[in-house]
Amino acid sequence: MEKTVFQKEAYLKDLVLQLLHKKNFTDYDMLDSLFTEIKEEFQNQH
Repeated sequence: MEKTVFQKEAYLKDLVLQLLHKKNFTDYDMLDSLFTEIKEEFQNQH
């Protein structure tokens, strides 16, 4: 199932909060790819 932009945004917010809380920055690549995906989807919608 493909996630919507809003689902990805919510997941991204949760992930950032978790990483900040745990001070665990090993998931940087996941954050980077999510930001890229969301940015591309927004650009494709406009």
